[in-house]
Amino acid sequence: MVGITRCAKWPPGADTMGSEFATLSGKSEKEWYRFGQTLLRMECKDRAFSRRFKDIYGECAVEPNEDMTASHVVFRVAGLPSDSSVLAVSLIPNPPDGADFMRRLVPERRYLECQESATGWKMLALPEAPDTPVLAFGPSGILVSRNHPWQHPIALYAISSAFRLQPDVYLFHAASVGISGSGVLLSGAKGTGKTTLSLCFASRGHAFLGDEWAAISSLTGELLPLRRAASIRPGLQAAGLNEYLQGHSCDTEILPDGTQRVRTKVGTVFPRALPQVVPLTDVFFLRRFAPRPVVERFTPSGGELPPISPLLASVWGYPPAERALQLFRTLGKARWWHLDPGGSPEETADLIEETLKEGLWD
Repeated sequence: MVGITRCAKWPPGADTMGSEFATLSGKSEKEWYRFGQTLLRMECKDRAFSRRFKDIYGECAVEPNEDMTASHVVFRVAGLPSDSSVLAVSLIPNPPDGADFMRRLVPERRYLECQESATGWKMLALPEAPDTPVLAFGPSGILVSRNHPWQHPIALYAISSAFRLQPDVYLFHAASVGISGSGVLLSGAKGTGKTTLSLCFASRGHAFLGDEWAAISSLTGELLPLRRAASIRPGLQAAGLNEYLQGHSCDTEILPDGTQRVRTKVGTVFPRALPQVVPLTDVFFLRRFAPRPVVERFTPSGGELPPISPLLASVWGYPPAERALQLFRTLGKARWWHLDPGGSPEETADLIEETLKEGLWD
């Protein structure tokens, strides 16, 4: 663990911020989103952040109704009245270990923990400026400096807080689709084709559940929809997607790693690919690319776990052995396959569909 550094007192008057957080409950537009089985109620006074959140997670949005009794998180974002360079973020319930969780949640930021400058507050700074805190976690919420790119970690922190309320749901970095009533999980390292394949299935009218995150209920063994705007790399794509991209203007962005992505809502591109809750029947572990697609049955031996790990929100605060056993039981109900994508996306999708049909006779 990186040592704690000493930093200047920030933000000014942090020990009296409880009363300032109370102002966040004032007038602001409320938006509701569903992540897994938990609702997120967002009240945001930062228009740019609200618009960005809706652009990415708009397909998780739900309309408020009288039956809003499900477990939910209240997520508020507003400028701090006493300091225009600081944002106040409130989460109810407020995680007690917020600073530690944030450091693990976005390890690429390499946040450093600063010595507390106010009772009950933990400060985080960036390694290039260890004496200048950018996040402060306190009993009432989080104070965020506008002088660093805060939008992604704060959005991820809020969504992960919703999943932390769901002990029976596992969250993975994977794509998921429903094919003729069968739930298919596509797992693999970054760049192995998860988004490309899931969008290829969407172009065929199959249920699209998500291409970035996949949620599985350990109680029912079902895949839960978790759709966000698809982030599409340059390269070979499903024919239906190429036709859409050529005829429409979509948002383009450059990621921190320098790669260019096109972002678009899957429901807009493929309106027939509706989300569904489907039983998990097959897990495909994507490996290397090949001239032609290849699939082979993966049978674990000696208690070997599948090459897939749940994301932090699904394991934080739980005994590791207990979670590993429950994960093995949940995934063990499905068939496991190694898959080498190859040829065109359509060829690989054809092979998966054929495998599902043949697997019914196992």
